[in-house]
Amino acid sequence: MAESVHNSLSILGIPVNIFDSFDDVVQWIADRITSRQPTFCVAINPEKVCRAEHDPRLSQVLHAAHLRICDGVGISLASRLLYRKRLARCTGVDLFLKLLHLSEQRRWKVFLLGASPESNEAACRVLEQNFPDLRIAGSQHGYFEGAAEVVQKINDSGADLLFVAMGSPRQEFWISEHMPRLNTCFCMGVGGSLDVVSGATQRAPYLWRRTGTEWLFRLLVQPSRIRRQSALLVFTFDVLKAMARHSSVPVAR
Repeated sequence: MAESVHNSLSILGIPVNIFDSFDDVVQWIADRITSRQPTFCVAINPEKVCRAEHDPRLSQVLHAAHLRICDGVGISLASRLLYRKRLARCTGVDLFLKLLHLSEQRRWKVFLLGASPESNEAACRVLEQNFPDLRIAGSQHGYFEGAAEVVQKINDSGADLLFVAMGSPRQEFWISEHMPRLNTCFCMGVGGSLDVVSGATQRAPYLWRRTGTEWLFRLLVQPSRIRRQSALLVFTFDVLKAMARHSSVPVAR
């Protein structure tokens, strides 16, 4: 898989692409889709960075992606601390919804893969209501066994964009493995976005999202996430150690 063609910063060894705004991210993706350039987009957050440190396979997949967006306040703050550089926040769910809106306008076809059968079906219904001109070429829940049949189903649908909601890192591994055989020109893992769209999971209210404290809202709503959220502490400690080791870290490209 080709390396990203956009400048990036290394956050604890994981490259994150530099964009000045959310709109710049969307425009870059739109240009790639228009020119039919295969693009694998991943959302980088502290949990993913910490996991990649101990998972060489995940680290390799993240490095090989064409686009790594700054998903959340943790990565943005790390960039400021390590480089004095602002990275535009571009959460995965917001990018997902924006690309659906753009697909509706440009008549691009989308395929929705993942989540439970009920959540996938409900998400399709909601999206058809919210985006009446959106061309949902096909959908498939995440509880399947034969990947080859699913790849064929996606290709037969003629979809331009594929959104995979399997949770991380399963969705990144799936895309990385099967993208060479997919005809879609844009692939992205969207985690629990289909559950949010379907109403199965409550999204953090706007104020929590605006202040970058979605993680705290999710923890309050779902205390069982405490083990996952502990990655934030590890990430913070590692960033502070990196600051102490290096007064200036070169920009990764």
